[in-house]
This record gives sequence, C-alpha cells and structure tokens, in this order.
Amino acid sequence: MLKRLILGLVLLLLTIFRPLPALAEGEFATNYIVSYQVASSGITHATFNISLSNKMSNVYATEFGLSIGSTNLSNVKVYNSKGELPATVNQGEKTTSLNITFPDKVLGKDQAQVFTLEFDSTDFAHLSGVVWDLTIPKLADAGGLESYQLTLSVPSAFGEPTTLSPKPITQSLSGGFTTFRFNPIDLVEKGLSATFGQNQWFDFSLNYNLNNPNVFPVRTEIALPPDTDLQQVAYQTLTPAPENISVDADGNWLASYLLNPRQNLTVFATGSAQIYLTPRTDVPDFFGNLSDYLKPAQFWESDSAKIIELSKTLTSPQQIYQYVVDNLIYDYGRLSGDSTTRFGAANALDKADSAVCMEFTDLFIAIARAAGIPARAVNGYAYTTNAALRPLSLEKDVLHAWPEYYEDSSNRWIPVDPTWGNTTGGVDYFSQFDLNHFTFVRQGLDSSYPIPAGAYKLSGNDSKDVSVEFGRSILPQERIAISFNLPTSAIAGVAIKGEVVVTNTGTVALYDLPINVTSSHFSIKNAQFTVPNLPPFSHIAIPIELPATGWMDNLTDTVTASSGNYSAAHKITLTPAYSLATQPKNLFWIVAVPGLLLTLTLGLKYLLKR
Repeated sequence: MLKRLILGLVLLLLTIFRPLPALAEGEFATNYIVSYQVASSGITHATFNISLSNKMSNVYATEFGLSIGSTNLSNVKVYNSKGELPATVNQGEKTTSLNITFPDKVLGKDQAQVFTLEFDSTDFAHLSGVVWDLTIPKLADAGGLESYQLTLSVPSAFGEPTTLSPKPITQSLSGGFTTFRFNPIDLVEKGLSATFGQNQWFDFSLNYNLNNPNVFPVRTEIALPPDTDLQQVAYQTLTPAPENISVDADGNWLASYLLNPRQNLTVFATGSAQIYLTPRTDVPDFFGNLSDYLKPAQFWESDSAKIIELSKTLTSPQQIYQYVVDNLIYDYGRLSGDSTTRFGAANALDKADSAVCMEFTDLFIAIARAAGIPARAVNGYAYTTNAALRPLSLEKDVLHAWPEYYEDSSNRWIPVDPTWGNTTGGVDYFSQFDLNHFTFVRQGLDSSYPIPAGAYKLSGNDSKDVSVEFGRSILPQERIAISFNLPTSAIAGVAIKGEVVVTNTGTVALYDLPINVTSSHFSIKNAQFTVPNLPPFSHIAIPIELPATGWMDNLTDTVTASSGNYSAAHKITLTPAYSLATQPKNLFWIVAVPGLLLTLTLGLKYLLKR
C-alpha cells in the first residue's frame, strides 16, 4: 500500500526547515532554486522553484506545508506545469502558514512533483533613514535536501553593498539590477545580511525626570548618550545646563545636577547621532582595566557552577553567541506586563523558554567572563520595522539591550546581538553589526548602572521620555572657551598658582585637545598639556603654576592660553615686596603691630614681677 505523507517546510524569510519525520527523511529528495528580487520600493518578490522527488517506488507526496516567518505576504501563487495548485494561507501573529495540495499522484522512484511558489513581502528589505538593510536568515539542515541555489537581486541604484555577508560567489549586472549568487554551505552556517549605505542619522529628544525627596540638597547624575567608536553624538540643547559632565570607565557621559530639598527637575536633551559601520579612530573606546570585565556581578554570575561548566567548551565569542542564540527562546508574552523582571544569567538557563533581550545579553556576558573574555552590556535604542522578528524588550520607552566583548586583536569592543540573531531565525548579528543600534549607556563595572534615558521616571508618571527618529547629516560644531582662575595682581617673589579652564561650547565631544600656555616673563609649569576627552557642555580645570620671580620685580605680564584658533589672555601685575610698606593702608599696621607687641611684652613682664 502506498504511503501518504504531508511534507513540512519552515520558511523564515529565507528557508528554515522544520524537522521531518524519520521515515520521510529517506523517502524524498528536495531541490530548490530560489531567487529574491528587491524592488526600489523595498518590496521583495520571492520565487521558489521546488522539485520533490520520490526516493522509493511506494511513496508519494500529497501535501506540502510551509510556515513563513513574515506577516506581510501578498500576491501568493503556487502552480505547476498544469496550472494553479490549491493552497491555503493562514496568517498568525508572527508567521504565515501555507498548505499546498497536489491533486495528481506522482508515482515511481525518482519521479517528482515540480512546482513553483511566488509571493511578495516587505519583511526582507528595509529603508532605514538613508540606509537599505537586507536580512535573510540561515538555511537550516533538513533531511532529503539535495541541492539549494539562491540568488539575490537588488536595484543597481542601491550601489555597492557596504557590507555583505557571506561573500557571494558571483556578482553580475543586468537590466538595472545587481545579482548576487551564494554558496549554499555558507547560508547553512549563517544567514545573509547586506547594508547599502555608509552611515545612519538619528534625531533624538530625551527627558530625564529627577526628584529629591529629602530635606537637604543632593547631587545626582544622568547618563547622556555618549560617543563610541561606532557613533558620534551632537547635542543641540541640554537644559538646564549641568554643573559638569564626566566620563566614566565605560565611556559613559554623566551630567551632574544639584537638586534642592523637595525639588523636582526635568532635564531636556536634544540632538542627533551619526551611526557608523566602520569604527572611528579618533575616539578612545576603552577607559578601564580589562580585569574588571571578567568579574562576576549581579545578573552576570560567571562564578556559577553551570556557567563555568559551559565556559569549558564555549571558549570563543562566536561559540558563546551561537549557544545563546540556539538555546534561549524569546518570550513575547513577557512584554505585555507593566514591568519585566530581569532573571540574570544563571536563572536564564533554568528559564530558557522565557527570555527577552536582557537574558540573551546577561547569559552571553556571564559565559564570556567565565571563559576569560571581557564583556559588558549596552542599553539603547534599536530601530525595527517588525517587532516579531526584531523585538524590543525594555518596554517603558521601547529600548533594547545587547552585549559587547573585548577583542584583543583589534583592541576594541565588538557589539553583537544574540536576541535578534534568535528572533530573526538566524540573521548574522555576530560577524557584522548594523546601523540600527544607538547606544545610550554601557554597563561594565556595574550590571545595573548607569541607567539609560527612558528609565528616569517619577512615581506615578509613565510619560514617554524617549523619542528617536531618522534624521539627516548635520555638520558638527567644534568650539571651546578658555578662561583663567588667576589673580590679577601678586607680590613679586612668590609663586602664583591657578587654573586654566577649558569649556566645550560646541555640539560634539573633543579629543586629544592640545592647550599651550605662554608668557614673556614667567617660565610656566604645565605650559603644554592635552585634554584627552571633553564632552559637550563640560569643562575641565587644569592647574598651572607661575614660578616665583625676583623680589624686586615690578611689571605687568600677559599669560596666554591657546588651542588652535581659540585663545584667552590674562594680565598679572607683579608688585615688589618693599612696596607694601609704602602703601597708606599698610602704614598703620607697620607702626601699630610692633607697638602692640612691645606693649604686650612690657605688660607681661610687669605681671610676672608682681
């Protein structure tokens, strides 16, 4: 008796196969010729030419099932040489299921059902601001797969891809399209991702709600989105202005404010961020001690026996990334509540089917640290067009979390996103990052601090405090102001101590800023120094010393501090020490003090004699 079988196939953007029944794996052979053609609008037309061959004489297929990891399918057609094939389409929350029926029996060994599936989707290519992103997950292994060919065609107007992983085996130009063909083995190991565009721009508006419930003043700080080697932040406004902005060991920008008793204060920050694919070389990317990024911490239990055991076999960042992607399951149900409890790495292993981005991040960091790989967390904004495929887990203001590991060979922190690597069905967020991640804070020395914009909430106030939109290129404004904390007059023969104050009045941070201090009379100590890092709205006071001169000097000198086109001058008048005696206001004391001392001495002697 002939056996009947429903053959299943899972398609997640590309094709990820659902495991077939053991009997079916030896009974059918599948061959695929797949093409994706992206229109200038971003709509992608997918064509699957499928051949399903009988490997046994007493087996034939009657149905073919697919689950497509997209909720935006249209113009679905299934047909063979005889015409259209019956197919049912059912759209779910995250996937679209298709079931294809074969009316005609195809009998005999090596005989095949040959048919074509076509559809359009908006989930493959996205115009993010000025950048086109294409993401196609990996092709998972499936029993009976004999051959797989894939081509990707994009409009030639997109230009050359800035990134394309894996590398194509051929590239051709025809009819206004650039076509890439890939090695199937590469697509089994990792998904396909491409970026057309060098940089991305985001405009942002952030609110920080601060409160001092005490009856005494307190000083607090907020974390502003900082520069990294993959982003430059330009600030338009920061009101009210902070006392100062400091840079911590993770490179965070911490703006300090003094709150009066019982004071509520909302700080408003606006600006733009430019995101890069190629790391910047003008910004320092590491400020601390690497050994600190190997220590266990709350939520990063690298000293847990379970974590240590995993680290014995997971010894590279890529192995750790893949383990986290493959073993945690994203729990969309956890996003529906008012708050999302953070499990931590050790508990994430016990609750592997209930993870959100925090667990993917924490588990990566804990295993990496246990394996001797410095790692830390990043909280920030991530742009997504499909929350089912690229979810955002920090719900208050739609934020996201991802880890970074330190790479010795490049001497930089490398960001990866195992959460999206999991939810997209295998898009490679390890080998190549994208232009859709905007860093707000980096947490390395502390697993919970600093907190990112969007988390500064007052009790009972659930306002939206983070707004990020695609922006445009804005020319950075680099400006400084230089001033002195020095007296305008001094006594000759005495060293003069003071400060040169450098304030960043521009919109962007300045790095390795040289300052030169000159004088025609003084041999100034610390006459040349470099300011390594000066965020916008911040200032730094550099101590200087004007050495003692001759006691008889009587002159006026100008001390000048300069940096590039900016300079400041300060006049100091030196007065000889003897001149003090000739000043009318000092004559009284010159006469009175010795007289007073003499009177006290004589009075003391008189009392002693008695």
